[in-house]
Amino acid sequence: MDTYGWLLDPSRCIECRACEAACKNWNGVETGVQIFYRRVRVEETGQFPNVRMRALSLACHHCENPYCLRACPVAAIWRREDGIVLIDQEKCVGCRMCEKFCPYGAPQFNVRRQKMEKCTLCADRIDQKLEPACSTLCPTGALKFGKWDELRGKGSDRLSGFANPAQTWPHIRFTQSAWAGRQA
Repeated sequence: MDTYGWLLDPSRCIECRACEAACKNWNGVETGVQIFYRRVRVEETGQFPNVRMRALSLACHHCENPYCLRACPVAAIWRREDGIVLIDQEKCVGCRMCEKFCPYGAPQFNVRRQKMEKCTLCADRIDQKLEPACSTLCPTGALKFGKWDELRGKGSDRLSGFANPAQTWPHIRFTQSAWAGRQA
């Protein structure tokens, strides 16, 4: 069975946050509780005087070896045959162990619901043969979604400031386009 993943080109991300908005809208993510299944993180790279800003659109990477799943004491986190990692809201007790063990910060605690939440890779859309909402609205093509077998060999699995992928095997790859040389 096919599994899925992300291809992210940080040099193309313009911080528009269309991916965040599409995700919140499609998934009905609650506002006012600081929950973002997908979020754009802006950070500095390089050393003075060659400092640059970099934007990364990040979410759950639906790892092959998800630490969040292994850390959950009530087996509320599970991985579908197609590799999508989900949280069973009925089983979740909000202990936050998954949050502590995920090196990518994907699981987030909803203070109102007292439960953990995270990106679902829009599993309902995948089941309908559609792309996740976030990748459909990226205006520059910085964020792409696809079958993991087609993406795993592209770009790199490492990016400075990104957690070491050697243990969890996240389904995300990073590329740099011709845009990478542009001056801000």
